[in-house]
Amino acid sequence: DAVATESRRRLGGGRAAGSKSLGSINVKTVNADEFAKKVQQAEATMRGQGYPAEMISSQAVDQIWAQEINNTVLGDEIDKLGMKIGKKELGDILYGPNMPADLKQQLSDESGYDPASAKRKIDDMLKSKTVPQDQKDAFNNYAEQLKQQRLSEKYVALLSNTINFPRWFLEKQNADNSLMAKISLVK
Repeated sequence: DAVATESRRRLGGGRAAGSKSLGSINVKTVNADEFAKKVQQAEATMRGQGYPAEMISSQAVDQIWAQEINNTVLGDEIDKLGMKIGKKELGDILYGPNMPADLKQQLSDESGYDPASAKRKIDDMLKSKTVPQDQKDAFNNYAEQLKQQRLSEKYVALLSNTINFPRWFLEKQNADNSLMAKISLVK
């Protein structure tokens, strides 16, 4: 289809006949069909947000490819550390005080935003037989992106709060600091 063709063109050429692989990142194969589906969802989101039509396809491909790279590379490190997002933390992400503004706007009613009501609305939507599966999939992908974003934030916070200096460097810095003097003159 057109999205897969555009994806292959933008990412460096074709693929072998019969192959479902678009490429690989850290030995993990990127499935062309799954990638095309993610690109289509990103394009639909961009259209809904009013992006210019001529930019949507290329931006969606770039965004999803960058997301695949980030999820794979960062995901490997997060898995090694055993970092996870539990149900309670996901609930905090979706319904807590710092929830995404777009979701808060969609789940607000005349009386404002109520977390319990928002949770009920989402649960009803996911359990409903009348809601199209595409809409349920889009929400589940959105929630997965929020989880990945939170894991990324946790990982960056972990790294930024754990700077390690070798002992020799600290000893040298202390020795250098002890040789400095500060003089103030008043005339």
